[in-house]
Amino acid sequence: MKNIFTLSLLLTIILLTANTSISQNIRFSKPHDFDRGNVIISNIPESPRDGYSQLPYPYVNYNLSRDSFPQNEPSVKFNAKYPNKVLAAWRDFRTGVSPALRRIGYTYSTDGGTTWSPSQLIPALDPNHPLASDPVVVSDTNGNFYVATVSLTSAGALDLVVFKSTDGGATFGTYYFVQGGGANDEDKEWMICDLTKGSSPYKNNLYISWTRFGTPPGILCTKSTNGGVNWSSPVQVSSGGGVQGSDPAIGPNGEVYVVWVGGTATQDIIYFNKSTNGGASFGTEANIAQGLSPNITISSSGVTFPSIDCDLSGGPRNGYLYTVWCDARNGDPDIFLIRSTNGGNNWSTPVRVNDDAVGNGKLQCWPWISVNEQGNIAILYYDSRNSTSTNIIDAWLARSTDGGLTFINERLSSTNFTASSPNSDVRFGDYINVDYSGSRVATVWTDQRAGGSNQEIYTAVIDLSVGINPISTKTPENYSLSQNYPNPFNPVTKIKFDIKKSGFVKLMVYDSRGSLISELVNGNYNAGTYEVTFDASKLSSGVYFYKLQTGGFESIKKMMLIK
Repeated sequence: MKNIFTLSLLLTIILLTANTSISQNIRFSKPHDFDRGNVIISNIPESPRDGYSQLPYPYVNYNLSRDSFPQNEPSVKFNAKYPNKVLAAWRDFRTGVSPALRRIGYTYSTDGGTTWSPSQLIPALDPNHPLASDPVVVSDTNGNFYVATVSLTSAGALDLVVFKSTDGGATFGTYYFVQGGGANDEDKEWMICDLTKGSSPYKNNLYISWTRFGTPPGILCTKSTNGGVNWSSPVQVSSGGGVQGSDPAIGPNGEVYVVWVGGTATQDIIYFNKSTNGGASFGTEANIAQGLSPNITISSSGVTFPSIDCDLSGGPRNGYLYTVWCDARNGDPDIFLIRSTNGGNNWSTPVRVNDDAVGNGKLQCWPWISVNEQGNIAILYYDSRNSTSTNIIDAWLARSTDGGLTFINERLSSTNFTASSPNSDVRFGDYINVDYSGSRVATVWTDQRAGGSNQEIYTAVIDLSVGINPISTKTPENYSLSQNYPNPFNPVTKIKFDIKKSGFVKLMVYDSRGSLISELVNGNYNAGTYEVTFDASKLSSGVYFYKLQTGGFESIKKMMLIK
């Protein structure tokens, strides 16, 4: 009888895993190996409230800003030359809340975002620009970090300025003027660097798109070809005003893509435009999505901006564009994604990213997207599904390995919090941010778990890597998936597989119900023999199945965890 049950279970799993709509609502993450003795930079979690010892919650939470005054609107970026270096920056009010004295706070990491330096302020390097706001972090391939900001001049106007660090974000000693100097308010800027791998003639160009509340109004773009020292005259991206919240991305041949939001009092419209000549000019804007305007209760401005990124992996989806935004077409605010496979000429039907019940009255908003070197997608957003109020929220992460067709959604913040602001000049902000590099995902969000108006900048330590070791580079005669060893195991086992031809490889683990537990391998690999270490220390005893997919080959095997 027991053997019949086991055979039936195995057949069920095989049928489930063959179905492309397999449930992906459970995700096992590699536990963070936290060794206090090896921490060389401060910011150890202070208590279980910071997420260090809360189980089965998988991610360590860090308070990056650690200041009793409000901090919000964060940005984060891995260094393009030294990927273990990470810089996070945010709008900081530690020098004044009423009146609001906006400065830029920042911290840096030298170990991929595991530990962080004490937070500090970027110094005011120009007496004509004593205050700064809305920071955006980027890196170039020379290892420099840049922070684009909106700066309030001594005359009361808003200019665009850029700070530069040449030592991995430890200090900022250089300051460049970008745009402004008149009666116009230059606002809502975002910056990007061309990091393409050799095919772009514009490599290392810096681009800033922003909203001009003046003449001419709308979305504009400027570029620097010499590391931020000089900036071009702005070119028009949108056809007029009444728009804001632009986000640029770079294509595989140096294309510059920009999305932004406009519309009416009841309809939000997501617009798109592109440049194929290094930002010298843009084409005709296009309406690529629209939906009912969402009620963003956590934001006094009531807006939510779109975000765009491009697959530069060189893989089967190289050049694919992905745009995310929030609208209320289902009766409450949800996160949606569309993709383009032809440089923005056509766009897919929207996919709902968040996986809670449709039309349940919950809030999902402020999405930001990043695509890593393997073409995998990460989207950070706020979510109120675990609370009774849309003002009580968590940070959530959605990830996709199939080009945005399906998503795994995970809660990042170890406790929810109420979004509030001390006054209308400080606010809660308008965005949060994510960057995805290799197996690391860097996330930053505004968090008020401390209570009151103490807005802090939090991150979660997310390392999706496992031990993938090449056993032999000799080309095998066939594809194969070996039985794990040891088996049964507790809690670590190894899985070996052969790849006959170079190509895209996926190795996944499922539980007995067919739910995806872990993606052990997801990327392009050369022909050869590989061995993967699977750590199941956070899983319960039971039967699990692992599945290899590559080059048209597919194999499933069973393993037993006994604790």
